[in-house]
Amino acid sequence: MAQHRSVPCPATSVAMQTGAIFAGLAVGAVNAHMAGMQAARQAREERNSNILAHQVHEASMAAHEWADLARAQAIEIERLKAENARLTKVAKQNFELAQRLSTKKAA
Repeated sequence: MAQHRSVPCPATSVAMQTGAIFAGLAVGAVNAHMAGMQAARQAREERNSNILAHQVHEASMAAHEWADLARAQAIEIERLKAENARLTKVAKQNFELAQRLSTKKAA
């Protein structure tokens, strides 16, 4: 028959304390891992946000440059249209003058 001790077994007490210590360490390790994962996720999101902000800024700057170029080209087109109209008028006058002179020569 097994004997009953009046004092608890010291090995049980040490095993319980060691188990509690390891459980505390495991909880701490899991919490540290989760905090590290959250920090990494946050850093990744912040980096992606910064990249997107930079891309938006670059696209905006490019759009402004294209708009400036389009404005300059529209002004140039209007200038060329006016020059074309002036040259057309001069060419017509020269043609008419040539026609009159050739008519006078023929007569």
